[in-house]
Amino acid sequence: MPYSRYISQLDLNNTGMIFKVKKVGDSFIHTMCEGELLYRVGLTPNDVIGKEVYDFYPEDIAKTKTHFFEKAWAGEFLQYETFLNGVYYLTTIRPMFEQGKVVELIATSINISDKKIQEEEIRQREIMYRSVVTNMTEAILILDNNRKITILNDNVEKLTGLKSGLLDEATAAKFGITFFTEDGSMLEYSDWPGVVTIKTGKPVLNVIASIRLNGKQRWFRLNSNPLNITGEMTALVSFFEITTEKEQEMELRESYAFQKTLLDNLESGVVATDHQGKITLINKKIHRMLGLEKEIDFYIGNYAKQFYKLWKEKTNTTRIEFESLPIKDREKITKEIETGNGHTFQTSYIPFNMQDKFSGNIFQFIDITERKKMETALTTAKEEAERANMAKSDFLAKMSHELRTPLNGVLGFAQLLEMDASLTEEQADFIQEIISGGRHLLHLIDDVLDLSRIDSGKFKLKLDIIDFNSVLNECIKSFHPLAMSKNITLRKKMDECSKVFVQADPIRLKQVIFNLLTNAIKYNRTDGEVSVSMQTLSDKLVVHITDTGIGIPHEEFENIFQPFHRIDGTGEQGAGIGLSLVKQLTGLMGGNVGVSSVVGKGSDFWFELNIKPQGDFDTERAPVKNTKSELTNSAHKQILYIEDNESNILLLDRVLASDPSFSLIVGRSGREGLKIASEQKTDIILLDLNLPDMNGDEVFDSLKNNKKIAGVPIIALSANAMPYDIKKTTQKGFTDYVTKPIDINKLLNLLKKLHS
Repeated sequence: MPYSRYISQLDLNNTGMIFKVKKVGDSFIHTMCEGELLYRVGLTPNDVIGKEVYDFYPEDIAKTKTHFFEKAWAGEFLQYETFLNGVYYLTTIRPMFEQGKVVELIATSINISDKKIQEEEIRQREIMYRSVVTNMTEAILILDNNRKITILNDNVEKLTGLKSGLLDEATAAKFGITFFTEDGSMLEYSDWPGVVTIKTGKPVLNVIASIRLNGKQRWFRLNSNPLNITGEMTALVSFFEITTEKEQEMELRESYAFQKTLLDNLESGVVATDHQGKITLINKKIHRMLGLEKEIDFYIGNYAKQFYKLWKEKTNTTRIEFESLPIKDREKITKEIETGNGHTFQTSYIPFNMQDKFSGNIFQFIDITERKKMETALTTAKEEAERANMAKSDFLAKMSHELRTPLNGVLGFAQLLEMDASLTEEQADFIQEIISGGRHLLHLIDDVLDLSRIDSGKFKLKLDIIDFNSVLNECIKSFHPLAMSKNITLRKKMDECSKVFVQADPIRLKQVIFNLLTNAIKYNRTDGEVSVSMQTLSDKLVVHITDTGIGIPHEEFENIFQPFHRIDGTGEQGAGIGLSLVKQLTGLMGGNVGVSSVVGKGSDFWFELNIKPQGDFDTERAPVKNTKSELTNSAHKQILYIEDNESNILLLDRVLASDPSFSLIVGRSGREGLKIASEQKTDIILLDLNLPDMNGDEVFDSLKNNKKIAGVPIIALSANAMPYDIKKTTQKGFTDYVTKPIDINKLLNLLKKLHS
């Protein structure tokens, strides 16, 4: 990975500190250091850059860091922690290799002070927790996820004989512990409250069970709550003896055992009232759902309307009027209500009749709060995704503009130098390398933008019925110089496909072929061969681009079409974008793409497109619109360039200096340009769309409103290369749109066309 790209990724990840180190002799010298964390530990870039760690760190820290630098310089990827000036931070070092040797260390540091503080807080809480457990009057034990008792107080041993250690069925049997439920059945080990909590992570409350010890049945109330203090699920089990109370209660419980069994096994909250609206039944679920403060028995015999105060005022749902709901002919009604504490319940009213006489009401409550939150979250997520896509598009547009603006100077002046006949062969080669590198970067920018637009669903194709061979021939012709420079033979095998028409976007089809040919040449061997062949299968045209290069491992066949995936060990650098874009574009054009390859022998990339009958091909094209406007027929034309960037002005001045039929005048702001256009003769206007005082649309409108120059051709010259920018500008009425970096020959041809 290139260093600049790597550091850019670190910046985007908002790390605390980034620094780079090189080994000079036996010393490690910092060549770069920046980030908020640097200042947090009391240092500045000036304290660090150009120095080794002994210059600004205490000796013990410097010695430790030097040790890690030595290991990283030996090729290790490593991490270490440092404490300095009250700050704990974690450093990750990555060695950078060049030709198999480490040439630089790049490191990132993040602040982990909060984590260290949290660890200490957890330790203190555990100490306090053990103290509380030991001194409680209840029997308390903690069961870990391995079914081991890790903590218990004296009451556990007094009541059951249990000690720390494994608590499984065998251990329980050893101590003679068998739990029985209130109906007399044995409570299975898997249903013990602590075991259930470990399995489900949920509390198990108010479990009443008995233990037979020494021939006597003793009753306990048990509670189990989940604990997750150290990241491991444990259960806090508490119990106390209720034998005396239980014996007094047994007779009373038998009278309403059916009601309680029914209510306790429902997942919904239930309230029943008599014909007067007084509560006759209420279960634990509704008690918890409504957060009732008093015990369940308190509400029996009271009017249900006391719950009105719990409903949210001015709620959109209909409030349930317990006392006014009528009678036997009323059908079941289901409504939603909201409570003041933010819960939403689906509530059903069921009339209760006995012998055709209305006897009361049953109300069922189901908590749908989470479902409602999920619905809201989905809506919010959708809106956020749309906003994120918008922000992403804006960011990419701005990045495209910022990258294209300096590229305009690089490629523009390089093209001017290329035209200089006095260059030596070596100088000409250097210029070609600059142009090639600049155009490669421009191509990479365009590919990234295309991938982003496809990902956000904003990518538009212009499908047409086109002559495939004409497109292919144009592409192959463009690649002959590159192939010859690497002594690679580029062949085309026509077979039966000399005249075939396909449905495709011609620009995007060229992009597919260009990317595949680029890879076929790039990863080929010297004196190798690239062949392009075609065949028709039913209604499909299948195109094969075969090379004699390094080949691709079979396990990478799917991965290479993923964005930003690169195969290690190829010896060539790349962004991993081209093949992903090929797959996306062929899919959008109704086709497919694939590969077969043998490592060391070469690869065969193929793609298919839908064939269309030749009769569908429309050879009639609309005549080209005359963009000359009202130019005079004089031999000399004066061009007004409205631009604030001095590099761009100088570039265009040098471009036009080679053609005596043009002269250049410059307006360095929107207002200055408008003034010049009104006062001086102007034949063509080149308008930058990003001016410091006015935007391009405002300048364009002012020019068109000036009757004196309303007919003068206006060409937009901008680094904004997004399709919607170009479409919006051309629809507004600009004569043409030229993107930066400019292609000098294309610009001159456009100006000469208008000149004619």
